[in-house]
Parts: sequence; structure tokens; C-alpha cells
Amino acid sequence: MTEFETTHVTKETKQGKIFDIRLFLSSLQIRYKFLISFSLIFFLSMFLCNLFIYVYVRNNIEDRIESELTNTTAMIYNMVNTSVNVAIKNHLRAVAEKNLDILNDLYQKSLAGALSREDARKRATGVILSQTIGTSGYLYCLDSRGDVVVHPRAELIGSNLAEYAFVRQMMEKKQGYLEYEWKNPGEKNIRPKALYMARFEPWDWIIAASAYRSEFIRLVNVQDFRQSILSLKFGQSGYAFVFDRNGRAIIHPALQDVNIFQTPELPNQYLKDMMQRKKGRSVYYWKNPGETRARKKLVIFNYIPEYQWIVASSSYLDELYQPLKTIRNVFLGISLLFFSIMLAVTFGLSRTITTPLRQLMARFSTATAGDYSTRMECRAGDEVGQLARYFNLFMDQLESAHQELERDITRSKKLEKQVMQAGDRERMNIGQELHDDLCPHLIGISGLTAVIWKDLKSRNDPAAELARKMGVLMEDAVEKTRLLARGLCPVHLVSHGFQSALEEIADQFSYYPGIRFECRMDEGVDIMEDSCAIHLYHIAREAVNNAVKHSNCDRIKIALIRDGADGLIHLTVTDNGTGIVPEPSGRGIGLQIMAYRAKIIDAQFNIDTGPKGTQIHVSMVPIQK
Repeated sequence: MTEFETTHVTKETKQGKIFDIRLFLSSLQIRYKFLISFSLIFFLSMFLCNLFIYVYVRNNIEDRIESELTNTTAMIYNMVNTSVNVAIKNHLRAVAEKNLDILNDLYQKSLAGALSREDARKRATGVILSQTIGTSGYLYCLDSRGDVVVHPRAELIGSNLAEYAFVRQMMEKKQGYLEYEWKNPGEKNIRPKALYMARFEPWDWIIAASAYRSEFIRLVNVQDFRQSILSLKFGQSGYAFVFDRNGRAIIHPALQDVNIFQTPELPNQYLKDMMQRKKGRSVYYWKNPGETRARKKLVIFNYIPEYQWIVASSSYLDELYQPLKTIRNVFLGISLLFFSIMLAVTFGLSRTITTPLRQLMARFSTATAGDYSTRMECRAGDEVGQLARYFNLFMDQLESAHQELERDITRSKKLEKQVMQAGDRERMNIGQELHDDLCPHLIGISGLTAVIWKDLKSRNDPAAELARKMGVLMEDAVEKTRLLARGLCPVHLVSHGFQSALEEIADQFSYYPGIRFECRMDEGVDIMEDSCAIHLYHIAREAVNNAVKHSNCDRIKIALIRDGADGLIHLTVTDNGTGIVPEPSGRGIGLQIMAYRAKIIDAQFNIDTGPKGTQIHVSMVPIQK
């Protein structure tokens, strides 16, 4: 099969299915059409409405909870940063103010003469350079012009650093806390750095205690904000948590100080994903110790790069969507309630339409059976009531037309019967005259011709042969006249009765080779009106003629019987041939004439044909002469 044929077959199959669906829908009762239509509209509208509300509420809930988790994560991020900032600031401030006190003490000694001014500065420089903060933090001093006074790197002494933004801020503020980005020589990356500065006015020194922020993580006291973070709840069991880069739970309601990367029974791929992504949104299944099953949860997380911490807020989605389940159940209940109401209303409404329609169909059935007096009750004023009134009006007109038609048919039948009877009588008269007048006349001429032939033959006259031929032609004319007279006026029907006429039909066609005739006649059946007998005779003769010429049969049975049950006379002509082949234009003219003759005498005419043969059946009430 080609691609075109496959496509064509597929299209025809689809069209056939669509046609079957349309046929099925068109054959449904009105109440079920109402029910299906209203149900489709109801469920479609409820589905779209519920879908809109569900999606809207779901998106709203998701947006709200995600916004809440995002804000909470930002709050935790800020809380940790603030705690770290406070710890760093306090530590650097303590270092800076301690050195400020040392410088002030040395300065007082120099004023008292215990130390010279130069020795006091040398001692102060030594004290400052001897101190470190964390791993790489240190102290240094600048003057108000940005010149380096004290610094661990000797090559920077005396240089002006005012070109740097944070130095200009130090020159401007001279006192307080400051954060900036810095990269020491030999390092690859810029890192956040913090310093606290205190000014020693007598020498115009700005003492700066500086260190990288990442080195102060040990100074952070988690207890300062642990309870604040653990107190945050989202739904019934959602919580906030903090993990470090090694997978250790710094703050967690169930896994405090547990390293997830080293605990096989806990899934760690989600935390690794957070570590890689640093910031964002994640959805995964999680089961805390003591819980019976893993549940799907939503997590909003952020990353504190200085300490490589993941701070996150989480909420379980089953708790998040609990209002949606409630809304769904409420909508299902409301839908079932409204569907029940709609079902009752639909059946009630359809009953007001279908009941009158059934009554109308019953009245039509009664009218179809021939009772044109049936009518509908017109009580309602709606379209059904109008239909009932139109039906009554239609039946009034139909009854009047039927009565008039019956009168016309009766007159027409009488006229047709009279015309047919007149024609039959005229044919009978013509046939009788042909048989009784013309035939004897022709027979006389034939005898005279025979005498002339014998006379001419005795004299050896050449005209004798011509006279003989004239005799032969005259005998043929006599035979043809007899046949014509017999067709117009069946002699046996007139002389010997209907049964003898049917037997004569069998005799007329017995010369066909290979066909056997059977005749069955009940006694006394031929007591009927002459016109009826003539029509039955012609029907039987036409039926036998068709069987002989067209059916390829080898047996023909003619039966005339009286049925004792109904008193009817039955004439049947049955053959065992191939049956009647339907003509494109309908029945043949012979069958139509037979049916017409049966109608004239008020008889029933039926044809039963098939591959095993054909039966012509005429039944009628006998008419007395």
C-alpha cells in the first residue's frame, strides 16, 4: 500500500469514526442529548473555573511562600553578617583602642622626661609591629596626609597612599570602622577586608587594625543567633538551617553538628548542588531522623562567601499545598451537588418536552395506521403547545383531504372498472366476431381455393401451383385469426369456465421443450364475475409467458384454490427458475399490467422471487355472478 493510499484510508477511517459518533448522537433521546450537552458545558465550565482558581491560588501560594522563604533567607544572611560584623568590629576596635592607650602611655612618659620623644616613637613602632591579627592581619599607622608612618613593610614607610579610596576615607573619618576590598602582594584574588582606626592626635597618627574578614569566623558566636534562626517556622514543620563548606550542620533543628557528607543514610547530593550553585531555589525529597517518610520540600538558599556558609529556609510542599487540597475537595463537593441539581432539572425540563413529543409520535403512528381522527390536547402556551395546535390543524386538513381523496378514488375505481369492463366486453365481442364470423368466412374461401386448385391441377394449368399457395396462406390466415380471437376472447373461459381456460394456458405453452406443467384446481372456484375471471386469466397467462421466456425453469405450477379459513380465492403461478432480475427503471411493463389488473378487481397482488424461483400470487374475495 502506498503512502497516499495509507493516508487516504486513515482519513476515511477518521471520517467513518466521526460519522459513527454523529450517528450515535443523532439517535439519542432528547433527554440524553440535554444531559450530555449540559454535562459537557457544566464540567467544562467547572473545570476551567477550578483550573483557573487552582492555578491562581497555587501560583499565589508559591509566590508568597517563596517570597517569605527568600526574605527569611536574606534575613538570616543579614543576621549572620551582622553578627560577624559586630564581632569583627569589636575585636578590631579593642585592638586599635588598646594600642591607642599604649601610645598615650608612652607619650605621657615622654612628657614626664622618662623617655625622649624619639624613644617613645620607636617603642610605639615596635609595639605596633609586634602584633598580628589572625593569620595575615596587622597594624599600621598613617598621618592625616596619607603618609605611611608605621607599617610591617619597611619599603612603604614615608610613601603616600592617598591614591587609594579607603585611605582617603581614613584621612576623612580618622576614627571608626571601615570595610574595603584588598589584595596583598603575591595573592591572586581580591578579598573583603575590614579595619578599625583610632587617631592619636599628639603625633597625628591614625592607628589602623586590619585583617581579612574570612579570618574572623572563629570570632563569630553562633549562639548569638542560633535560637533566632531555629525559631523561624514555615507551615507546620518548615525550618531554616545553616551549613558550612564541609557539610556540617551549624544550625539545624534535627541534625545539629552532623556532617551530612559523612553520613551515608542521608542524601548529600542536594547540599553539594547548593554548594555549587551558591544561590537559588531547589526542590527535593528529604527525610529527617525520626520521620516516617521522605517529603518533597522547597528550599531558598544563599551563600556567605567570607565563611563559605549556606544559609537556607525550607518548607514542605505537602503543607504548602494543603489549602489547595481543601479547595479541591470543596470544589468537588460543590460540583457534585450542582451536578445532582442539574441532573434533576435536566430530566424535569426534558420531560416537559419529551412527554408531549411521545404523545405526538403516538398520534402520528395512529394516523399512519389510517385513523385520521386522532388529536392532541393543547394546554401549554409554549412551542410544544403550538406544535400540538399545528398538529391538530394538520390532521383536520389531512382528514378532509383523505375523505375527498377516498371519494375521488372510489369514483376513479368505478370509472376505471367501467372502462376496463367496457374494453373487455368490446374485446370479447371482437374476438367472438372474429371466431364466429371471420373465421368461417375465411374457411369458406380456403375451401373454394382448394376446389380451384384441384380443377386447375386436373387440367395441368400452371396456375394450379399459385392456387395451392393461396390455399396455404388462407389456412395460415384462419389459424392466426383463431389465435387472435382466442387472445381477445378466451373461448374456453366463455364456453367451459375459468378452470378450463387455465388448463388451456398450459396447453398453449406445452410445446416449449423441457418444461413440465402442473395444474391444481379446486371445484367450484370459477363461480365469479366474468370481468374478474378475464383479468385473472390474463394475469395467469402473462405470468406463464414470463416464466417460459425468461426464468430458465423446467417446471411451472398453476394453482387455483379456495382457502377455507378466510374464504379467499388464491391464484398462484410458481416456477423453479432463476428469479426476476430487477430492471434499472423498476418493474417490467408485464408486471405492472398484472398489478394493475389485480387492483381493478380489488385483489392483492404479490411477487416472491429469488434464486430458487418466482411465485406470482393473487388473492381476492369471490364475486357472485
